[in-house]
Amino acid sequence: MAEPTRYRAALIGAGRIGMLLERDPKRLKPATHFGMWSSHPRAELVAVCDADPAKLAAARELEPGVATYEDATTLLVTERPDVVSIATWKDSHYELCKLALEHGVRAIVLEKPIAERYDDAREIVDDARRRGAELIVNHRRRFDPLLYPLRDELAAGLVGRVQQVSTHYVYGLVTTGTHLVDTVRFLLGEFVGEVAWAAGFPNERPHFAPPDDPCVDGFLGFESGAKASLQSLDLKRYDLFQIDVYGETGRVSLRSIGRELAVYRVVDSPEHEGFTELEPEPSDRRGGSPRDQFRMLADNAIACLDGSETSLSTGEDSLKALEILLALRESALDGGRVIRLRGAGAPSAAI
Repeated sequence: MAEPTRYRAALIGAGRIGMLLERDPKRLKPATHFGMWSSHPRAELVAVCDADPAKLAAARELEPGVATYEDATTLLVTERPDVVSIATWKDSHYELCKLALEHGVRAIVLEKPIAERYDDAREIVDDARRRGAELIVNHRRRFDPLLYPLRDELAAGLVGRVQQVSTHYVYGLVTTGTHLVDTVRFLLGEFVGEVAWAAGFPNERPHFAPPDDPCVDGFLGFESGAKASLQSLDLKRYDLFQIDVYGETGRVSLRSIGRELAVYRVVDSPEHEGFTELEPEPSDRRGGSPRDQFRMLADNAIACLDGSETSLSTGEDSLKALEILLALRESALDGGRVIRLRGAGAPSAAI
């Protein structure tokens, strides 16, 4: 039997999520784009590109023999990779995606968002489709095996009809809030409908966030009438990523920065006759430990190159998340005005 194909992988952007977090002793490995390609049995990490020579030196130390470049075009022309991870800051995503597509890259693994402007993101998604290239956006909860059965169970009535959803995040609407938006759509979209409107409000409390990406609180309204709240906190106080789904017959909580899933059932009230409550402790706990999300992402990319799978985190999904983020940002600048989402009529302002 022939050996399975090994694909040439390259990394553009060797910052924290690109490479540097591979040195975090507490993180499950692989912890970065660099780590997932350097460790995958069906990939060969052939090249790394970054404008910082010190990061390129660190790449050569981590992976002796890897080629390093300060210019992305030179890398693409010289190395001709099959798959490229783009892990740069968001203001370069559009140009680097276009460049990779123009040079025939067959699969692009991209940090979110695709681009800062909706029209630019739409152009990339359409260009990739025309060229037959796969876009795989690192909305990381789509690479969590714990959430796929949960999505099916919620659709089958795990906690009954959804009443409301509550979410909490830290460190920037785009940087982290986008994961909340995408995860809520992923878990609930099939049975509560698409997000139909958004209203945003600036977080006016002191909080730590990127200079160009402050936290925004707000509400999302689904086609079914259910709503999701988004609330942001200060990362310097503690980290938090949590989603609570309140149904008519129970509650599901994705907690502990997403590591643990807890299901709370409805029980008779011990205090008030004729009333019910949610049980104080979950009767069903799942997960609890970090899961190998980067490996699942890499496996999906390899399977896309094989032709046996399609992207688990598509450009279209990322485009919808971007539309929602733009609406929240626009609303926050306009006194919390409710903004209806219209797909192709999305706000055109930049994030």
